[in-house]
Amino acid sequence: MVEGVDLPTIPGHRSAALVVLGLVAYFGYLYHLGFDDVTASLAEVNLTIFCLAFLLSLLDVVFNALAWETVVRELDYRISLSDVFLIYMSSIFLNNLIPSGSVSGETGRLYFLSKIAGNARLDSSTASVAATRIITAVPFLLGMSFGLAYLVLFYEVPNWALTTCFSMILLMASAGLLFLGFCFSESWLLGTANLVIDQAERLLHRSVNRSLYCGITRQFQQSMLLLRNRNGPIILSFFWAVCGWLSLNLVAFAAFRSLGVEIPILAIFAVYSVIMVFQNMPLILPGGLGIVDILMIALFTAVGVSLHDAAAATILARVAQLWFHTLLGGICTAYLLRKVADPADGRGASRSPATLP
Repeated sequence: MVEGVDLPTIPGHRSAALVVLGLVAYFGYLYHLGFDDVTASLAEVNLTIFCLAFLLSLLDVVFNALAWETVVRELDYRISLSDVFLIYMSSIFLNNLIPSGSVSGETGRLYFLSKIAGNARLDSSTASVAATRIITAVPFLLGMSFGLAYLVLFYEVPNWALTTCFSMILLMASAGLLFLGFCFSESWLLGTANLVIDQAERLLHRSVNRSLYCGITRQFQQSMLLLRNRNGPIILSFFWAVCGWLSLNLVAFAAFRSLGVEIPILAIFAVYSVIMVFQNMPLILPGGLGIVDILMIALFTAVGVSLHDAAAATILARVAQLWFHTLLGGICTAYLLRKVADPADGRGASRSPATLP
């Protein structure tokens, strides 16, 4: 079993206050742009096409859950796809309400996996999450690179927008290489583990079971090395990750099309990759509310979309993703908490087949 992993606590009053702060900043920006013009653009929305954005948003989570489920099953966990989807949805909810660079969502994944799979170990569970993060990052990096090349060749994009995109590519590539080093270099990983233990002992003023945690660290690396040598499952997981990434970008494409606005999909690749990097950073405001929205409008305007159409499309895309995912993720989290509270449900889930709900 995964020991010592607790579900992150949502600071209700603090999160609510930050949501209000983000909304005030965002609506202040929309007021500056002109509410009437933005509302006029929203009035042109084709609801049928906009509903497609919600379907694509849901498919994004389904495909990413499939990418994780492929890795989890390779580590011999018996858990249904429906439970994997619910856990993934819950992790999005936690990430949106607890800005922490996605750490809160990943901790939630470990917690519910340990409760539902039954045979989960901390080293292999963490390896499944780490491997999925690496796999799902690749399409974003490639999409951003192709999208940025397209913008440079065919658009006169402002220097600030190009600098932002280049910076995000450099940030993602650097963070990815550093993360790979920690996952596969024993000296890096054990050195970091010992450093963390040293700091913990200094802060807590008591000794920590160093051999236990260093042993878990070595087992984590062994699980990562095991996954690295499983080419078939890794390729399948990558395929699902690409499908999820494409679905994510098509949400914005559907939002623009519902307004009758033409925009090249490659331009969305560049903009959305930057946006997702910002949204997953610990930006204090839940879901990057306000900050990410304003940046989306600015970047879409930089690639040739009119200011008010960019604002309207951003509102639609964020409704179909941020707000829809947060609402659905909250429902999934409440369901999972009830499920794991019943030991019989937890044991039953560990034996259920990998079928869709």
